[in-house]
Formats: sequence, C-alpha cells, structure tokens
Amino acid sequence: MSKTTFFKPLLLTVLMALATLGMQAEETPNSKQARRIFDDAYEMIYGKEGAYFRYKIDILKIYSSEGEGWYKGNKSKSTTKKSIIWDNGDIKYILRKGKGVVEIHDPKVNKKDKLLQKFKFNRDDYNYFIEKEDGKLLVSLFAKPDADVNMKKIEALLDPVSHKPIELRIKVLFFWAKIYFSDFKAGGIDDSLFVFPKDDYPDYKIVDER
Repeated sequence: MSKTTFFKPLLLTVLMALATLGMQAEETPNSKQARRIFDDAYEMIYGKEGAYFRYKIDILKIYSSEGEGWYKGNKSKSTTKKSIIWDNGDIKYILRKGKGVVEIHDPKVNKKDKLLQKFKFNRDDYNYFIEKEDGKLLVSLFAKPDADVNMKKIEALLDPVSHKPIELRIKVLFFWAKIYFSDFKAGGIDDSLFVFPKDDYPDYKIVDER
C-alpha cells in the first residue's frame, strides 16, 4: 500500500473526528447553559426595557475612557468627558464638548470609526463555555473556526444571581480591551433619552457627516 493510499483515509477519519468533536462542544450542557446566561445578560442591556450603567474602558493601558451609558434595543446614549452621543436608531448625534460642534452620523454605517468596526458582534458566531471565577460567573465566547470576526475571544464576568455584567474582556487581534461596569440598573429607560435636545444647544454648529 502506498503512503498516499494509506494517508488519505486516515486524514479523512481525523477530519471527521474533529468535526464531530466541534459539534459536540457546541451541544454540551455547559455550552447551552453558558449561551442561555449570556443571552440573559445581553437582553438585559439591549432588550425592550433597556439599561443604565457607568462604565470604564481600558485598552492596552494606552487608551482609557469612562462615562455613563443608556441602552435600549438599537438605541443608545453615552456620555464621556469629551462628548455626548445620542443614537435613536436612525440618526446619531455626537456633541463634541469644548468645540461647539454637533456631528450627525448614520448609525448603521460608522464608516469612519475603524475601531468600532473591529467590535462588530453576532452571538451566533461563537461557542460558549461557563465556569466560576471568584464566586462570579465567567462566560467565555470562542469564535467559531469559520466565523469572519475580529473579536476572537470574549469573556463576560457576571453576577451569579442577577446575571448583570461586571466586567467584559474582549480579545481583538493581539490585544485585550476591558470594560468595567458599575451602578447597573435594568429597565425603566424612557425613549426620550435618545432624542438629541437641539434647543439645549442653540449655539452649536451642526455638521452632517452622513
């Protein structure tokens, strides 16, 4: 028997075994529980009732930002020392503090925000695993082999009872971004929060970036 004749069926067997292992990994009780709990936390922020929280972002110790966030479905509002952003799902307004400028953007495009493009997220692109970390729940997301994503791994540290987010660690290419949450409150978010209050900034110049 030639080496080619021998190795072809062996390679096929190995590949089939790996594929089977991959499917089994996605269907374990652990992965199902991890996905369910992650979905609970995700819906708490982006669901119909919305959420409020304070946050702090740290990337490689060279970039940091902190502020407040309000989220509800595809709508959001966030504040930092340098800006306020209102996104009603159709139009995004970015107020640049100290510059007297309000930019208008299409939230569905974000063409100019290259960093934001790296954080595009689809829950179905990942396999899930859950474990305990210091008495809290740690849900780890691993990008599926065929997923075209920049975020290769995501770790969500959650409250063990309420599933409220405590910390989010995101691996993008070779670096980790960390987001810390505090004062998290679920529900009771009014839609008026996401509307840009134009009358409050009569002296600001409006720049349309769409």
